[in-house]
Amino acid sequence: MENILRDIPREWLEINSELCCSYKKLTSLPVSICYLNNLQKLSCSWNKLTSLPESISNLSNLQRLYCNNNQLTKLPESIGSLSNLQILHCYNNKLTKLPESIGSLSNLQMLSCSINQLTKLPESIGLLSNLQELWCSFNQLTSLPESICQLNALQILWCSDNQLISLPESIGSLSCLQKLYCHDNQLTKLPESIGSLSCLQKLYCNNNQLTKLPESIGSLSDLQILFCRHNQLTKLPDSIRNSCYCVLNELKKYLKIKKILAEQLIIDLDAISVILLFY
Repeated sequence: MENILRDIPREWLEINSELCCSYKKLTSLPVSICYLNNLQKLSCSWNKLTSLPESISNLSNLQRLYCNNNQLTKLPESIGSLSNLQILHCYNNKLTKLPESIGSLSNLQMLSCSINQLTKLPESIGLLSNLQELWCSFNQLTSLPESICQLNALQILWCSDNQLISLPESIGSLSCLQKLYCHDNQLTKLPESIGSLSCLQKLYCNNNQLTKLPESIGSLSDLQILFCRHNQLTKLPDSIRNSCYCVLNELKKYLKIKKILAEQLIIDLDAISVILLFY
């Protein structure tokens, strides 16, 4: 594959906007890649790459970079020069950290760095003002940087299957967040500010060490799914119980209309582990 790329006329490289070299058993990318001045999409996933060249910064028009499913141990600092990059998939590698320069990717909308060996995320991640989706599950994270709460455009945060013991106290600042997946961690509590997530629709916090849920959670008027099973919960906050009773009453009315005996439905609200708020 390297020979093929080396033999491609430079003129061709300069006019094409996409290059897919996935599934080619590549151990490195050829130097000629730096000539792809008009490249907008580069897919080099499912190879045996251990690094990306520093010269990747020459791809000034690159919008989508797929380097997932390789053996990358780090990303080049020069990646921060890709000012037009919108999507970065670097999941399923051997990354132990992300470069601080990643905060310079001002147009980045999606970052998927799951299934690596990350122990922390860089503080500079809070500078990604256009980031809409952050996937960092299946790593070794013990905390998330407070700067993550500056991601005003963030809609999906997937940080499950780590070693998180807490979420940032100011997580309620994520005004556009719709889906929060923090299940399968070591969380002992959720911050009170979570009640300020006015757009939140789905909250998965199951398989943690939670002993209680914050009362503020009842303020989540758009919440549709709260999945909190397999914790140390003994009861639900009153704010949630009231919502459950409203749902139960509506359900009883529906059953009555359908001529189904409501008595056939047995629900112990203190034992509920999955709550669907659908009204």
